[in-house]
Amino acid sequence: MNREADRMTAGGSALGRRKLFTLAAAGALAGLAGCGTGSLPPRTFRWLAIPTESVQSPTKARAEYAQRVLSGYQRTSGWRVVPQITVTDIDQAMAKLLLQASQHRAPEVAAVDSYLFPRFARYANDLSKPMAEAGVRLGDWFPQFHPVMASTGQPRSLMFETDVRVLFCRKDLVDRPPASWDELLHAGRKAAAHGKQVLFAGARSEDSVDAVLWPFYWSQGGQLLTADGKPGFAHGKGRQAMVDALAFIRELITEEAAPQRVATIQSNDDINPDVVADRVSMFIGGSWQASQLQELVTDGDFAKDWTIGPIPSRSGQDHTCMAGGWTWASFAEDPEVAQESIRLLLDGYVADEGMARWCTVSGNLPPRSPVYRNSAYHGDAFTELYREHLARYARMRPLRKEYQQVSQAMQIALSSVTSLSAEPEAAVDAALAQIV
Repeated sequence: MNREADRMTAGGSALGRRKLFTLAAAGALAGLAGCGTGSLPPRTFRWLAIPTESVQSPTKARAEYAQRVLSGYQRTSGWRVVPQITVTDIDQAMAKLLLQASQHRAPEVAAVDSYLFPRFARYANDLSKPMAEAGVRLGDWFPQFHPVMASTGQPRSLMFETDVRVLFCRKDLVDRPPASWDELLHAGRKAAAHGKQVLFAGARSEDSVDAVLWPFYWSQGGQLLTADGKPGFAHGKGRQAMVDALAFIRELITEEAAPQRVATIQSNDDINPDVVADRVSMFIGGSWQASQLQELVTDGDFAKDWTIGPIPSRSGQDHTCMAGGWTWASFAEDPEVAQESIRLLLDGYVADEGMARWCTVSGNLPPRSPVYRNSAYHGDAFTELYREHLARYARMRPLRKEYQQVSQAMQIALSSVTSLSAEPEAAVDAALAQIV
């Protein structure tokens, strides 16, 4: 979510997250991002959201939804909400918010990137009571999200959206979604002979490692971090699994199943234009892309022409994928403010109907299993498969501060391999040398 932000403009053009953040923030951030960390009037609290999920979202439906939630809450509660928007760089935004939380200056309720939330947990309020009052149980969330929300033992954040990465396959070019690396390579070469190639994000970016490298590595039994926070691929089987994952990605390119220009693809969304231009047989991407492409593809029907499968693994079994998403957290110090401010988010984004409506509007997946049965939730043609992948294959990035350094080093390693400027073993060794 991950996420995990909006990927479309109101006019329907596919854009990457950073581009959208820039668009959303251009007119609003100067006045809102630094707004009010001092005392607030009575019955007032601040609500911090990322640009694409705020009242200033460049996607009309999202902005209208946020405004309806805000207006309805203020009308019925008698409380005033001051909406705020993060800065465009999410890493920077989260670092600023963590500093504010540690200094007791954070907005009363705020969006926190899910895999980063355990760093915020000590400063956030226990949400057990408001969750119970709203009839929301921690057990309703898919199990992989429990450590995100309740790393201290009590639920301290509310995950309100998620997504999964999958393999999209064009039915007329691929008989069935390939399960193994060998099957992916074989099907990719066959389709490439007809000018249709395999695409994935292979540049230096978080999207690239999330969608491709981590699943290829995880499916071999590798772990990114050991119990003491060290890289799990520093030596032995872990190192070989990472080398082999990079080697297979390189083979997709050298065998011309995938074009070398994957080394320039930073975002999953950047694949969409090639799909629309009929140049793709398969691509590894995010669940949100199907609804985008259903609107963008004019010569055909994406939902009928394409299918999905799990991201191929080396063996054809033990599939994995990455799930992202965002959480809401409460940092209010006054008990009454804490109770009232979290009710805004429970009603609008987390309880059954609120989450159903929000995920329908946003195109993200509900992280709570019961919501899929709610009549207000409307997914797409692949929603049931996405739900199965969430239940069977999806996992979160390591919930430790050491992850970011590992990710940044391996982003460089991946891009050096996809650009064919480094061999897999050398790329892994260079990454390990960067990790303190």
